[in-house]
Amino acid sequence: MQNNYNLINLSFNEYAPFFKSTPKHNSGNLHQSDNFLLKSVSSTLFGNFLRRLFLSDKWLARFAWIIKQIRPTDNEILRESDLNLQINQKKINLVKYWDVNCINSLQIHQNKLKDYLRPNERFVVTAEKIINELKSKNDCLVGVHARRGDYSTYLDGIHYHSWESYLHWANQTKQVLEKSGQKNVVIFLCSDEEPPSTVSKNNDIYFNSYNEVMVDIHILSLCDYNLGPPSSFGTWISWFGQVPRLVVHNNTEITSMEQFEVCTTC
Repeated sequence: MQNNYNLINLSFNEYAPFFKSTPKHNSGNLHQSDNFLLKSVSSTLFGNFLRRLFLSDKWLARFAWIIKQIRPTDNEILRESDLNLQINQKKINLVKYWDVNCINSLQIHQNKLKDYLRPNERFVVTAEKIINELKSKNDCLVGVHARRGDYSTYLDGIHYHSWESYLHWANQTKQVLEKSGQKNVVIFLCSDEEPPSTVSKNNDIYFNSYNEVMVDIHILSLCDYNLGPPSSFGTWISWFGQVPRLVVHNNTEITSMEQFEVCTTC
């Protein structure tokens, strides 16, 4: 958007149904100018052809005259300034990075991006029904993202926290909010695991194991505060919903709401 580059994100295709439905989403077509040549051939079939082409080093070598590869070297993060330097205006630029970090452009175009990446309406309707019911009975909602599952082994379990820890952080947040004058504070808990009865039967905690992942992530983006381990799930919640967020670690103690900040990147 910032530099008017035509962009197809082949990694987005499988996630497209979760987001605001447009014809371009399904082919990973995230930005195109009106005269973009691929506009006439944007389809799942064409996307599959590109995927096969771009995964083949043999064919990429043959098409080096028209395809410029931008791959990780010493840094696993591709920053905005480096991307702008490497783009070749006369070629198709193939970006093969896990992490593309364009902070300035993200800030400038965030409203358009949020509209384009708004969850699909069926998830929004379900999420808003739940959040409206909770907010009708409570003054403040604290979202807790308890990511366990894969975190039991990821980085030797450094971000794998016990249910007791999540309950402790939730109660600390509730106490700090109540001391500041907030009344009727409720905790909305979402997790990739079913919590034990000591957590799920707590009157101050709302947990629904039947929610789809996009329902949970949208509900959390509508809460007043959020806490959880380092995760793109959590940064999305904060960035998309402008929700103050606290990243928790093993030794985290919550003593002030000033510890919560809105994420400016996702």
